[in-house]
Amino acid sequence: MRKGKSTPLLSPAYPRPPYHYINARLFLAMFNPPEDTMQDLLPAPLRPSQMPLAALMFGEMPCKETGTFMESGILVQCVFDNHETKEEEVGVYFAYNYVNTDVAQVSGREIWGYPRKLANISLNWRKNTIIGKVVRDRTTIYKASCKMEDEGAWIDSGPNINAKVIPSPSGEGYDLAVLTAAYLEYTIKNGRSGEVKIEIQGGPRDDLSPVKIESLMIGQYFDCDMLLPPAKVVGDLKL
Repeated sequence: MRKGKSTPLLSPAYPRPPYHYINARLFLAMFNPPEDTMQDLLPAPLRPSQMPLAALMFGEMPCKETGTFMESGILVQCVFDNHETKEEEVGVYFAYNYVNTDVAQVSGREIWGYPRKLANISLNWRKNTIIGKVVRDRTTIYKASCKMEDEGAWIDSGPNINAKVIPSPSGEGYDLAVLTAAYLEYTIKNGRSGEVKIEIQGGPRDDLSPVKIESLMIGQYFDCDMLLPPAKVVGDLKL
């Protein structure tokens, strides 16, 4: 990490992308929200996809550039208009995102706009059942478990979409409010799937009330490598 490349200038917190994740562990607990609640999870101009789809994500992320960290999030499938390509695309919006190191938090927020907060995150196996959990303020704000009984197939769900928002130093308005898209590359080494269980309750500083579950879908686990490239700005936020 070279001086003057990120804040703090004399001792940068993180290097520039791309970031490489080797032997990552990824657990997705997928569910269908009620159709009439989908837009509540998406900032304009993002729109819900044709089938309401969301997921809890838990991961152990061995990153070559920032060190290993734990990550979790609540992801929502969305549709957006890519100003660069002039085409409509499907992506995955990070409505909530948690990590357990300051380097992962500030790099994700400042470069791509991932809405990261610090939390205690666990991802453990009990025989053939995987359990993911996120704890903040001594409260388990959500958790998921899945008994992995079948093979799992990776489905490309499009780019990671984030709302990158930088408030003005005056306290009024924003210096930047844009949508970013990061087109990750995945190398899947192993996949498993099974029936999923999910619990969501939120906490003192985490309002998860917009997240509602109409039906559960499937749990999927993957061993994989990932490449996280720089993001592209694909639209302006309407705040």
